[in-house]
Amino acid sequence: MEENTRHKIVLTNRESLDVDGVINVEKFTDEDIMLETDQGMLNIKGEKMYMKQLNLDAGVIAIEGLVKSMTYHEGSTSGQKEKSLLSRLLK
Repeated sequence: MEENTRHKIVLTNRESLDVDGVINVEKFTDEDIMLETDQGMLNIKGEKMYMKQLNLDAGVIAIEGLVKSMTYHEGSTSGQKEKSLLSRLLK
């Protein structure tokens, strides 16, 4: 991925999602997607999602399906689950 690539998300009608700045695809199911981006881990939840295009060299992914939510997480996915649980207990 080039250094000048910027992280960008384009969501159209909650059915077509284009993401730039993707480093790696950590998890991909039709209901849950976890992407490592240059701005942190991005978790996408939805229904009947599928990969229309993937080019990790260019840092681009295109997803089709119903997008219900998108959430950013700092750090690794396993460390985030522990941190989230601890954060909830301390509140």
